[in-house]
Amino acid sequence: METNLKNEINFLIKPVAILTTTVILFVIVSLIGFKNLRAYVDKINENKATQKSLSQKVSTLETVSQILPGDITFLDIVLPNRGVVLYGLSQVKTQAIKFNLAISNLKTGGVSPESGGVLKASIGFEVTGNEKDIYNFLQSFNKLLPLMNVNRVNLTKVNDITNASITLNIYSAELPQKIPSVTGTVTELSQKDINLLGELTTYSLPQFVEPTVTNIPQKEDPFR
Repeated sequence: METNLKNEINFLIKPVAILTTTVILFVIVSLIGFKNLRAYVDKINENKATQKSLSQKVSTLETVSQILPGDITFLDIVLPNRGVVLYGLSQVKTQAIKFNLAISNLKTGGVSPESGGVLKASIGFEVTGNEKDIYNFLQSFNKLLPLMNVNRVNLTKVNDITNASITLNIYSAELPQKIPSVTGTVTELSQKDINLLGELTTYSLPQFVEPTVTNIPQKEDPFR
């Protein structure tokens, strides 16, 4: 009897072991599958959130393009990261020609830091001409790019000729050291921002005359 019991136990051990192993493997595979499924669902939710963020950003940028139709590269000149003095000199010469003024004693100063990462450069010069034209000349700098302002003016008048010694401040800014994340949020433009951008579109850009290639006469070949 005891021998038969042992035989029956030995006979059952193998199937039970196989069944137990199968159950354990099933549980392990199920856990791994559930974990992968959960990760896949999380990834889908993350992609949806990213897509929503990008859609909002596109919508905001489209709003800007509607407010400022056409070429908006002028924004690079509002506070340029380089060449600010050249831009300023261009504007001074352009406005002097516009108001029939003679320029003399042009000189540039150094660059000094202002608040908020803005830099300030200075240009000093003298203009001579009609007094009214000089006042109009000075007022014109309020609507020019790069952003600038008249810092100092000293007027002297002899008969009908007025001479003005002027110092301008011209402003620039360095490019950001860190580029914002593509998926980062973009704050919608406030009405104040919209008004400012709309006003900047009315400002005059500096003008540069591009050099043209002239016809260079060909030298005669001395060996012919």
